[in-house]
Order: sequence, then C-alpha cells, then structure tokens
Amino acid sequence: MISCTEFIPMYSELFNYLEERGGKAEVEAYWTYISDNYTSRLLGGEVEKAGIRGCWNYWSKSLNEEACDFTMTLDEEKGTFAIYMHKCPSKGHLLEYEHVEPYHDYCGHCPALYDRCLERFGIRPYDHDYSEVHKAKCVLKYKSEKGIIGGEKLHMDRRASDNEYFHRDFHISAKRGVEYVGNRFGDAAVTEYLTKFTKVYYAPLIEKIKKNGLGEMKQYIEETYAKEKAPQNVRCELDGKGLHVTVSECPGVTYIKQRGFDPSKWYKDLTETVNRVIAKESGFGFEMISYDEENGAAEYRFL
Repeated sequence: MISCTEFIPMYSELFNYLEERGGKAEVEAYWTYISDNYTSRLLGGEVEKAGIRGCWNYWSKSLNEEACDFTMTLDEEKGTFAIYMHKCPSKGHLLEYEHVEPYHDYCGHCPALYDRCLERFGIRPYDHDYSEVHKAKCVLKYKSEKGIIGGEKLHMDRRASDNEYFHRDFHISAKRGVEYVGNRFGDAAVTEYLTKFTKVYYAPLIEKIKKNGLGEMKQYIEETYAKEKAPQNVRCELDGKGLHVTVSECPGVTYIKQRGFDPSKWYKDLTETVNRVIAKESGFGFEMISYDEENGAAEYRFL
C-alpha cells in the first residue's frame, strides 16, 4: 500500500509515464477520463444537488483534508465561487522533494478535471490565474449562469497548520491511475509504471536499506500504517532470516470500498510490485506469500 500522504509523487510520475507512452495527448486523455468518470460523480454530484454551492461543499472537504493554505469565497446571489490558493500542498510537496522532478504541467490537471465537469452545469471558469504555480500558488474562479436571489455569501480562510494532511480520497486516485494504465496498456505497463515510480520516489529509502539493512524497511512500513491511523493492522518481524510482514487489513482497500468503488485487480501491485522493486534495488529478495482481494490483507517477506 502507498499511503494517501505519499500519493502526490505517484500522480506526478503517472503523468510522466503517460507522456512517455503517447505524448501530452495521452496525459490529456487521462484527465478527460478522470473528469468524465470520477470528478463528474464527486464534484458533479454536489453541484447537481446544490448548484454553485456544491463547489463550496466539495472543496470545503478536500482542501481542508489536504491541509491547503487558502481563501475560499461564495456569493450565491451573484453566482460566483473562488479559491485563492496561497500554497497548494500538492505542488508544494513536489517542489520540496530534491530527488523528484515534477511533471512539467502538473497543475494543468486541475482545470482539465474541474472546468470540464462544471461547464456541464452552466458554471464557467473566469479569471483563472496560474502565473505563480511555480510557487504553488493559483486562483480559480467560477461563475454560474444562474444566481440565487437572497442567496448566501460565505468566506473561509485556512492556513496549512490549521489541519492535518490526511486526504484519504487519494487512495481512490491511486487505484484510478493503475487501473487506467492497466486497461489502456495491459499488465506489463502497470509493472513498468510502478517500477519507474518506485525507483524515483523511494530512492532515498533504497539507499538507507543498502546502508543500514532491513530495519529501515521495517520502520518505513510501520510509519506508513501509523500515517494511515491503522498501526494495529500491520505486524513486522525482523530476524536473521529477513523481514516478515503481516497485514490484517489494508486501509486503502477499506476506504475505497467505503466510498463505493472497486479497488481493481491492479491495486495489489501497489504492495507487491512496489515492495519487490524496493527489495531488488536494495539487494534483497522479495516474496508475496498471500494477498486477499477482499480487504487487502497480505503476508510477504524480504529475504
């Protein structure tokens, strides 16, 4: 399992991988797919119920869970909604990594996903400002064709320190990525994509394991489940024979199902392929002993 707190570099590397496969058009095709099949269900569902106030309802949840530094406004009477992103944690995290090169148009996924979805409901973008995305800043503004007489005005200010960074919907985003690659290019492509991602993102961990042994892997796995607020779901035993890991239930699989989605047959690879590559690059072997598709329970070991 890849923690939802570590999804952003996986997302960026997905864009890199898709562009390698089919150019920018392939990346844009993925964004369209996500907008039509998922954004329309989540953001679109809120807007369908509440009009432009649905934008407020949707982003109130996601921006706080992502611990964004932002100001958000809604004027129902004028039919306007705006997000002033003072620091986006997604782009901000990517810029902080010394060993990860962000996808060159990483921020392009936001208008591609959201504008397309909202235009179906007569809510159109205006005065978007992406001039400072290199500083993890942007402005998104939308206007509805219909205002609401006597509608409310709402204002929200949040600093990153006001919230914990824990957006579990990123588990759904991770499963969508591998699912798209698998359906579009086949099983081998999922392995190729996750291998490239693992070698890039986990390079510092791999170096630690090479230097200090499997104790580093044990610590990393335990910290991952602690971040997911499920430390009781994993048991790691390190001895002279290697590192033996038992997972009673995967928090990612649990959350995906709670939200009404199928984890997909490739979700297992976020455990098996990623760990196999980390092991190989670190000079160790890896064996997946068992995996339960129903809840993500697993048993594996590093040798």
